[in-house]
Amino acid sequence: MTFFLGQAYTESSMKFTKTLLYCKHMDIRKSDGTVQPFTGEKLESALTRAHVSASAISEVLSTIPRMIRPGTSTQQIHARVMHVLESIDPVGAARFNLKHSMFQLGPSGFPFEHYLARLLTAYGWETEVGKMVLGKCVEHEVDVYAKREGEIRAIEAKYRNTAGGRVEIKVALYVHARHLDLCARDPSVEGALFTNTQLTDTARIYSECVNMKVMAWNYPANEGIAKFIEQKGLYPVTVFSRIPFHVISKLTRDGIVLANQLCELNVSQLNKYGLRQEDILNLQDNSRKLCALHL
Repeated sequence: MTFFLGQAYTESSMKFTKTLLYCKHMDIRKSDGTVQPFTGEKLESALTRAHVSASAISEVLSTIPRMIRPGTSTQQIHARVMHVLESIDPVGAARFNLKHSMFQLGPSGFPFEHYLARLLTAYGWETEVGKMVLGKCVEHEVDVYAKREGEIRAIEAKYRNTAGGRVEIKVALYVHARHLDLCARDPSVEGALFTNTQLTDTARIYSECVNMKVMAWNYPANEGIAKFIEQKGLYPVTVFSRIPFHVISKLTRDGIVLANQLCELNVSQLNKYGLRQEDILNLQDNSRKLCALHL
């Protein structure tokens, strides 16, 4: 379903088109403080990529643009979209919530390290979290140590719990220095940097210059963590935004970091996390529907 071909299919879509024209020159505020024009096309594209149902996309695109005012933040828009989606397409809402849900894994980076280990395991890697590895000069604690078919990755997992967070050049310098020490003792070990956000320009340029393995949210193009997740449907447990934070903390403490792990839990197992019976049944239903999409 496409809404931007300049055709008025119904009276409702005519009103929607007028709303989009009004919003076309409306500036919204990004997480880094910069502004950009609101575009319905970009919102529709994000909803489509998340496989939100056609009827839910129609509802969002006929509702959200009317709520936007100059200076509205992308975070506010996301919250409003989620409010609409959760009542009509909760599974689509979970997929749409992917990027934002990563910020809810924290505040510490510990759950993110275990989440990355789970992702890599699904792609055939053997993983260890927090492994001590001896280099030529000193011993290093490696966030995620991964092995597959003779390849070894010593991964630094840099977690940010805010949308505006960036990984700076000093992190890239540290990861490369550690790589040199580890590689000097064992040439099969390769340093790598994974992050749930983005790199600063200098960190990216340096990483490319020294040929260091980097995986950020959408970097490299079509090979970032977002793509890595979506290809196998390995969504974090936090995609279900109605799970209270204290419950998320208990789940991640118990090693439950993937949404598909919820599919394996029965009512009695979920009861211990303090969820209401109605919430447990809804969570089971939505998690199973999400899992079924990637069987």
